[in-house]
Amino acid sequence: MAAMRGEKLLTASDLAALCEVDLKTIHNWVDRGRIAHFRTPGRHLRFRAADVAEFLRTWGYTVPKELARASARTVMVVGSKETMSHVTRTLEGVPLKQATHAYDALVYAGSDPADVLIIDLPAISSEIDIGQMLEALHRACPQSIFVALADEAQGLPAYVTRVGRFDVTALKTLILPQIGGARAPQAAAAAEEPAAAQGAAPGASEQTPVSSTRPSSELRNVG
Repeated sequence: MAAMRGEKLLTASDLAALCEVDLKTIHNWVDRGRIAHFRTPGRHLRFRAADVAEFLRTWGYTVPKELARASARTVMVVGSKETMSHVTRTLEGVPLKQATHAYDALVYAGSDPADVLIIDLPAISSEIDIGQMLEALHRACPQSIFVALADEAQGLPAYVTRVGRFDVTALKTLILPQIGGARAPQAAAAAEEPAAAQGAAPGASEQTPVSSTRPSSELRNVG
């Protein structure tokens, strides 16, 4: 996935330094799909800060504070003050910005696109064509995650996920994993790695238990 405007990117050397491994190991991890990445027109590897932070968390590495800040996902709420209060309570601690009108949302989408857009459909003015609004927002930020708060299906496009307007559990379940508020289940990741991954690995925090899902020693190609 290519980077969005203004997004912090890391090189393979940056990632190798963070994990205290060599470049060959990084390329092995990339080849085996262990970390999301993309390549520049010159075929150089690049990693989004958010993907690196998630990789470090998943495999038991410490996430540097600077990287954690740079990788923070943004969430925009399109709706009323009541909508904003509901989402703020549901996603406690997650930084949010608000657009009270569809036109404001379009301006934000063009100048500073959010990673996640939560749109309260009943709160949108009846003068606004919701289908056209969603299409315009999607054109402005096609890589964003779109969530519609609505109690009834309204023929929404495939890129929009509908959640009950006040369904707290569903909203948390959908949004938190996307912004790093929840980690992937360890059991699922463990199944992808051989038992050799149980050993300690360079780069692990002394205060963090060694994860059984850390990329295995066979992937490191050291020595």
